[in-house]
This record gives sequence, C-alpha cells and structure tokens, in this order.
Amino acid sequence: MIRLANVIVAHTDASAAEGVLARLSHNGYHALHATSRDQVLKLAEYEHPDLILVGDVGEDSIGLGNCLKQEPLLADIPMVLLVDKVTAEAAEKACAAGLDDTISMHDDDMEMLSRLRPLVRLATMHAELRHRACAAQPFGVTASVRASVPEGNRPCVLVVGHDRDGVGAILGASAEVITSANLYDAESLLENRNFDAAVVTTDGDLEGYLAFTSQVRNNPRLFNLPMVLVVDRGVAAAEVYRRGASRVLVRPFDSGILRASVLGMVRRQQLRWAIRAALFESLKDQTRDPLTGVYSRAYLDTYLAERLEVAKTHDRHLAVVFFYIPNIEGVRSHFGDDAAEHLAQQLGQWINGLLRAEDLTALYAKNQFCVVLPDTPTVEAEVVMHRIAGVLAYTDFAVREVYQPVKVWVQVACTDAKTTDTLDSLLARVQAKLD
Repeated sequence: MIRLANVIVAHTDASAAEGVLARLSHNGYHALHATSRDQVLKLAEYEHPDLILVGDVGEDSIGLGNCLKQEPLLADIPMVLLVDKVTAEAAEKACAAGLDDTISMHDDDMEMLSRLRPLVRLATMHAELRHRACAAQPFGVTASVRASVPEGNRPCVLVVGHDRDGVGAILGASAEVITSANLYDAESLLENRNFDAAVVTTDGDLEGYLAFTSQVRNNPRLFNLPMVLVVDRGVAAAEVYRRGASRVLVRPFDSGILRASVLGMVRRQQLRWAIRAALFESLKDQTRDPLTGVYSRAYLDTYLAERLEVAKTHDRHLAVVFFYIPNIEGVRSHFGDDAAEHLAQQLGQWINGLLRAEDLTALYAKNQFCVVLPDTPTVEAEVVMHRIAGVLAYTDFAVREVYQPVKVWVQVACTDAKTTDTLDSLLARVQAKLD
C-alpha cells in the first residue's frame, strides 16, 4: 500500500496511543508504535520516519525529543510533543527545546492532520536535498545534503486585523511585528516583502478574513506562509482550516500557546527558505539546460531513476507531470529563434516559480518540460498541473523584439509511479497520455 508518510508514535500506554495510530493509518500514514527510546531508534533505522510524535515513554518527553534530534539519523526529522492536554508551559518548553509543535492526542482529525501535514512536507524537503545532491555527484557537482536555520535572523511577523487580543505585544520581544488593520493593505505588504508568519485576528466579518486567508494560500508566492487565525468561540475550526489556516486559536487563548505556535512556525518557515537555497546548489552549468535554465534531461534521468527506486522500495508516491507548449514553434517561425528561446526560458522560470521548492523542473524534450513531485499523490499533482497550465495560458508574455503580447497554449499529462515501473516505462506512460 502506498503511504503518505511514516510516522512513529512513542508512548508507553498502548491503549492511549491506539486511537492516534488508528486515525493516522486511516488517513494514509504508515503509523508505528514505540514504547521506549530504544524502540524509536530501532524503528527509525529500518522504517525511515518522516515524523515522530513523542509522548510519555517513562522519561521527560521534551528532553527525549531534544535528544532524539541530536541523533544523526533523526536530525532532520520533525519532532512533535504528544500530550493529553496542551498547556502554555509545555508548548513553550517544547518550542525552546527545538521540537516542532505540541499537539493533543484528543485533537480531531482536521486539527491533527492540518498541523502534521506541513511537517511531513518539511521531511520531504530534507530528503529531496539529499537526493538532488546525490544525483549531482556524477556531473562533478558538490551540493549540500543538509540545511539549518541561520543564527541571528530576527523573524518578521505580520499581524492582520484590529488586534484586540494584543498579539503584537505578546510577540514583540521575540519578533519584528508589523500590523495592518486593513486587509487590502495587508495583502500589499505580503506582496512587497517577506514575512516569516502572519497572525490574522478576526473580528466582525469572518468571511472577509477567511477570503483573505484563502487568497494568500492560493498565491503561488505565498502558499507556504504560516498563518495563525484567532477566532471567537463557536466558530467551526474545520472550516477555517479548510480555507488555509496553519493553526486556529480560539478566544480566550493563552499567550504562551500563541507565542510557541507562531515562533515554531517561524522557525519552520526560515528552515524552508534555507533548504530552498541549498536545493539549488545542485543546479549548476553541468546539470542545467543552457537554454531554459532548469535542470537538463541528463540530470533528470539520473535523479528520477534514483527517486523511482526510493518510491518503489519505501512504498511512496512519486508523481511526474509533463507540460508541452507546441506554439513556441509558431513564435519561432514568425519572430525568429531568439524570440522562441526567450519564450521557452520564461516558461521554464514560470513553471519553476509556481511549484514548491521540493518539486523539480527539467527540460525533457523540445518545448516540453517535466516536473517531478516527490511524495505527492496523483490527485494532488493534477491540481498543481492544472493550476500551472491555467496560469500559463492566461499570461501575456513579453518576448524580446516582439511588439505584441504572446500567449501560449499548454498540453499536460500526469501519472504516478508504479511498483513495476522502470525509468523508461514511467516516462513512456506520461508521454503516451500527452500524445
């Protein structure tokens, strides 16, 4: 069975852990139970976990989580404190110890999965860094296999709405806080500078704040931005999560829980940026297509062959998408080679810019791009595929020496790796769907 991720749940009480294990398994995760530190380490050696939930295993859980993060095998694995009830003291201590979040084993599925999913993607980013570096070695390129949050970076947090909760004051000592009571001004701020997180303090017209949250989440440049929404009691948290919130806090809330939530997300966001920068260390002249600037076909073949074997061995999703832009040749015939090459270069940049950092773009063939989405089910990859195709189709491209907007039309195809696939059969299946 293909799994979304491997999760270890560490807890001595089997009955207490059973509910969490069952819910994770029901939602596509391969959930494993450990009752001690030694069992966690043993499972980690063979099961390649993407996430570890550290509960009560007969020792200080926060200290154990911190110790596990010092293990070379687990250094890049997100670690979550699993408790019966979340308190400000536990959340802040866990955050200070380097754990990634604190959740209650009694949280409903929407809450739990919404909180865990970004951490699983963080594990995917760490793994992708190693895979790209490995694939770059035959080309004589040395790239980082690890990334960490730079020291001394003061986070910048945007507080949106009329801050009647005093969020700015709560965060003031630990972050640069910029406030915007007006949603339109907040949107402009997000477009014009980088923030590590946003806290949306809803008031009055809830739908307006939810629309703002959805708009940010659907923005190709901002879709990874952590957003905490503060809502009144009685608001359905499930709907707020569906609209794109990373965390929902209900008034009245404890300031310590807010602080731990935001600072934990800030650290995660800064880590994402660090991994993103390190990922492109493998994109050098030896591995780059000289025309489009994305990865070359030769690098794609090396990288994807290794990624396919990992997906088959560990029962993981691996989606492959093709984008074919046939009317580049029309631009070539009307305006010349330089115009066609400039358009192809822009298309590569646009496709790359509309993807997550862990997704890889390469030139597969003439006027045809291949995108690899690790740990991504086909249904999710198809959403990404159609979103990108729609953006490209509705964009007016400005091409050198062409004194009119240039529009393109895009053919797309997508498939998921099978356990019987070879590199050739996987690529041939996507190509057949495109043809």
